[in-house]
Formats: sequence, C-alpha cells, structure tokens
Amino acid sequence: MIKIYRREDCCGCGACEQVCPRDCISLIPDKEGYWYPQVDEKKCIECHLCEKTCPVLNPEGERVPLNVYAAINKDDGIRANSASGGIFTIVAENVIERGGVVFGVKFDEDWNAVFDYTETKEGLAAFRRSKYVQAWLGDTYKKVCEFLQSNRLVLFVGTPCQVAGLRRFLKKEYENLLLMDLLCEGVPSPKVWKMYLEEELALQGEINTVLPHPISEKDFHVKDISFRNKSLGWKKFSFALTLAKATAAGEENSVLPSYINRESAYMQAMFQYLDLRPICYECPFKSCKSHSDITIADYWGITVLHPEMDDDKGTSMVYINTEKGRTFYDAEKTYYLETSYEEAFPYNNVVTSSKLHPYRERFFSKIDETSSIIDLLNRYRYTKSFRIKRAVVEGVKAVLPDFAINFLKSIRNSLR
Repeated sequence: MIKIYRREDCCGCGACEQVCPRDCISLIPDKEGYWYPQVDEKKCIECHLCEKTCPVLNPEGERVPLNVYAAINKDDGIRANSASGGIFTIVAENVIERGGVVFGVKFDEDWNAVFDYTETKEGLAAFRRSKYVQAWLGDTYKKVCEFLQSNRLVLFVGTPCQVAGLRRFLKKEYENLLLMDLLCEGVPSPKVWKMYLEEELALQGEINTVLPHPISEKDFHVKDISFRNKSLGWKKFSFALTLAKATAAGEENSVLPSYINRESAYMQAMFQYLDLRPICYECPFKSCKSHSDITIADYWGITVLHPEMDDDKGTSMVYINTEKGRTFYDAEKTYYLETSYEEAFPYNNVVTSSKLHPYRERFFSKIDETSSIIDLLNRYRYTKSFRIKRAVVEGVKAVLPDFAINFLKSIRNSLR
C-alpha cells in the first residue's frame, strides 16, 4: 500500500485513489488544506497498484522540446479572455472540431477549482484563465479512460504532476489522447484560497462605494473571479472580483468590479512562494518530465528577448514536445516566432523549482488561529526590507568562505 513518509513526496494527483480496485484509498486534507492519500488497511489487498501508479515513485526522464515558440492568438477576443496568448483555445477547438472531448479546470458554484470536461467550443470559456489554487480531480482520470476506450479523442490539460498522474493511471499510450501541461511554479492551498475569498467578500461588503449603502452577503453573489485580469495590461495583471445583485425584475447587474492589482495579499503570497504545496519546492516534474505533448506558459522575458512579440496583451511560450502535439497546434491561427528552449530559463521556472519561503511553516502553523487570513498573509510574505536583507546576505555568502560564515553564525547564536 502507498505510504507518505514525507509530505514532499506527494503531489496530490489522486492517481493512487482512482486506480485502487477496492476503493480503500481516500484523499484527506491535512491541516494546510492539501489532500494526501489515506489507506483503509482492512480493505487493502496489497495489490500494490497504488505504488506502481504513483508518478513520484515512478519518475520519467528529462526531455527537450522539438520546437519552442513565442505565440499570440490572432483572435483578440480570445486572447483578452485568456491568461497569456490564448494558445489553449486554438488546440482545444481543434480537438472539439474533430469530435473530441476537452478536460480542464474551472470554478464550481462555490468557487472551488475543479476538473470537468466539455464537448463544445462554448464550454471552453470556463477553462480559460489561470486558477491559482490546487484543483480537485475527483474521478477525472476514470472519465478520461472511459472516453478513450470508446475511441473518443481526448485533450487533458493540467499541471505537470496531474499529466504525469494520468499517464501512470492509464498504464499505456493512447493515440487518441493529447496531453497539455502548464509551466507551473507551484499550487497554493485550497484552504487558504477559501479563507481568503470569504474575507475578501466581507471586506467588499464594508468598503463598497458603488451602491448607496453597504452590502451584505444577502445583497450580492460572486459573478466572476479573474486572477489575471488584463485591464491594466498583461504585465500588471489584476486580481478582479466581480459581484452581482438581483434587480426587482429578477435580472442580475454587475455592481462591483474590484481591481486589487498584484497588491492582493493572496496573489503576493503565491508569487513569493509562501503557501505552496511542499513538493512544489522540489518538483520532480521539471524539465518536461511529465511527457506531455504540448506545454504552454506565459512568455515572461519576451520584452527583453523578443520585444516585437510584446504588446502587453499576452504572449504565450509554447513547447511542441511530440509529433502528435505538432498536429494539433495550428500555427496559422497565431502570430509566432521560433525561439529556443534555453533562452527563457532566466525568466521562467522551466528546470528549477520554486524557492522555499523562509516563513512558510510559521505561516501555516497560525492559519487555524488567525482572525484575518489577509493580515496573516501580509505578515509573512516578503517585504521590501526583507528582500534587501536577503540580497545582502547572499552577497556576503558569495565572498566569504564557509568557515567565516559559520563563525559569524556561532557568534550570533551565542548572543541570543
């Protein structure tokens, strides 16, 4: 049976749960809100399918893409409603047009990030845009398998660990399966996300100036959430929370587009790697180890590397990893240029994992006792002074030998 000795060894993909023939594995959230497998030992028959399926226990080798592109969807409307260059939609529509099914992440009615599928182009809208929280897979792998075995074409889009989990679950290659993953810096906690959203809604009710009186939860509901609203540009994207209220005629009107910019405590904490899943700090799926057919990402650094491809409306970095991926990527629908795998390394987490935040454990030790998750996020995320201090420390380490650093540490500790 599968046993998690270190939290850093589980990505929460759920492949072990879904493959178990006796349904004796459950994904249970820990105190941080991340799901980990728990085994009912009384039901376990020691078939070891869970260990054989786990993508962490059975890693794949590194790969180099066949081609790397900087790309922009020619449809400005699609790009405006996408996180970066709108490339997912091009591939997904290609699959739909061939009678296929597309699996991706959307928000449910309670604004949890969950996997679902669509067989229509209209349904793709829910999968566009980034959802910066770990998504619940449920029985998605089983559904993918059912479609594949009925000879349906399937596109599955997820993080590298979720793609790797699906590949292990399926046990064999399918010609009618197309895998697309994202260049991922790590997944924030679903628990922190729900706490943040609830508090943000309460604050909006207190500070709203659009309506002539303060609003309460009875007055409104969340109509839309965008982690990457481009109203201020692609590089200065905003966290946008849109609320709606019912009119006397029963219609719904948007009443409060709330542009919090990147000063959102949730967004800032994520970008500074405060609340990522433990495995994300030593991700085993970097360097294209998920073995997807296509990888997509924001092309950060495009302003420096290829300014002619940057209009601040979003540019995608596209890895064509297999010949199958090439057949579904319609370059004619994009403005693009070919770049290289190595040149974007300094700007994107292609081969390196996110750096462990020094206050991560302290932050999570206090989330159950805090009265304000926003205050807690702000307390432990990096401040400007901390970044300056860290730069000084790194500079000192670069010029002092190890014995001198250890000597200074011993003096510091003796003075405490």
